[in-house]
Amino acid sequence: MKKKAMIPLAAVLSLSMLAACGSGTSNNAGPSSTDKGQEVQGENKAKPDVIKVFMSGGANFPAGEDINNNPWTQLIEKENNVDLQIEYGPSAADEFMNKLTLKFASNDIPDLFVIPASYQNWLMENAEMGALMELDGKLDSYSNLMNAVYPSAWEAAKNNGKIYAIPVLNDGNKATDNVYIRKDWLDKLGLEVPKTLEEFENVARAFRDQDPNGTNKNDTYGMIAYENMLGWSHLFGAFGVIPGYWVEKDGKLVQADIQPEMKEALAYIRKLHEDKLLDNEWPITKIAAYNEKVANNQVGIYEGSWAAPRSEINTSKQNDPEAEWIPIAPPIGPNGKQGVAGGAEYKSFAVISSQAKNLDAILRMLNWMAVPETIDKFVFGFDDLGEGFMYTMEDGKYALNFENHNKYGYRQQLMFMQPKELNAKKMESLGAQFNLVGTIEHSSMYGISNKYLGAPTPTMVEKQSSLNKLREETFIKIIVGELPIDAFDSFVEEYKQKGGDDIAREVQEWYDTAK
Repeated sequence: MKKKAMIPLAAVLSLSMLAACGSGTSNNAGPSSTDKGQEVQGENKAKPDVIKVFMSGGANFPAGEDINNNPWTQLIEKENNVDLQIEYGPSAADEFMNKLTLKFASNDIPDLFVIPASYQNWLMENAEMGALMELDGKLDSYSNLMNAVYPSAWEAAKNNGKIYAIPVLNDGNKATDNVYIRKDWLDKLGLEVPKTLEEFENVARAFRDQDPNGTNKNDTYGMIAYENMLGWSHLFGAFGVIPGYWVEKDGKLVQADIQPEMKEALAYIRKLHEDKLLDNEWPITKIAAYNEKVANNQVGIYEGSWAAPRSEINTSKQNDPEAEWIPIAPPIGPNGKQGVAGGAEYKSFAVISSQAKNLDAILRMLNWMAVPETIDKFVFGFDDLGEGFMYTMEDGKYALNFENHNKYGYRQQLMFMQPKELNAKKMESLGAQFNLVGTIEHSSMYGISNKYLGAPTPTMVEKQSSLNKLREETFIKIIVGELPIDAFDSFVEEYKQKGGDDIAREVQEWYDTAK
């Protein structure tokens, strides 16, 4: 598929020249004689295969160590007979991608690099120009690697039906947010766990007006939200829609943003705003301030990450030892719908340059990483850095030594792959009291998935950003009362005319092929 160029002209010219000369033996598929490295003349040992890696920086290291000189890098090199030459880039995603683009433009190209999932457009654009290794057929001999990725996640790494990257799964797998509530506040006010939207409203009103935190001040909120509507998606999920998502309807994929159910959701949320049950400062509230209200015990019901019990909820309990938070089901809407925004199956892409000289060595290394036994070495350590150092066993379960866990936190940057199945051992080791396995499983029950799993279509690349801006501005103005509810109808027409119809046609073509 043709896409609009998104990198500087110098990079385009450089990559075009590279693509023209990139048809050497580096594209061999599957294990070969190079798998064990090249024989050193006169010796009985193999010469390690060099792999140049570019990755995000930001980690701290103990004295005498760096990203190239540490026990975990040495473990990778020893187990796979490779010589990793790792370059640290900026930690911020946009700065990292800018530097990566410049490296391509100057012909200083790494063999392997990991990019955030949000830069899928970059991936497709560079695949189109021949700058990335086409992996179709080359992964067949690496069963661990193939089995470590959800089949649907591979769709995100395809351009014109060919695979150009390896999706790296999320740490919590498919988990996303939960709705959490203060059970101690419910008990104090004689309330039951809410189930319907109306019951949620009643609880929110009581939490706002009846001084559940006992301060004798008007300092609690009913429902809270922040600038990212996906962060409080349960209010949309009660109507079966999620902003920015594609949903199935009458055998087709349709954009949730322009469905009648979205208009109903906006009308309902507008009423919450008018009644001040929804914190009216949400359009200018950042997520840090949102979480701070939870930590400061100013709110008793909100939507938070599956990991919230280790963060803002944990701080809430430290500030108020009586705080008892539990995850509950999202509210049921007028037509029986409920849910939260389903989490993405992957967080990043492991990408191989089309100029990589040791493809087999790279795939062999990633294949070795893509099994639980290896991943555990990056979580719980190994040999002298394992039990008694990185963790202890308590009641038959792993418990991380957080001093050493944090001191050697860089090791998890070197874990390029994530397990397909939930790493329950890791989640339990982060603190049994947080019950992260339970919050992940609870979250996974209610996620409304985005049904479009493919790469950005040509029109998405060109027009999706402006359509997203149109959606955000319109939805905010409708909710806060700057536009009437019926402004939604005009928005739908404008959205469709400005590229929405073209995107819908492209998405449907993908859907018909993928079914």
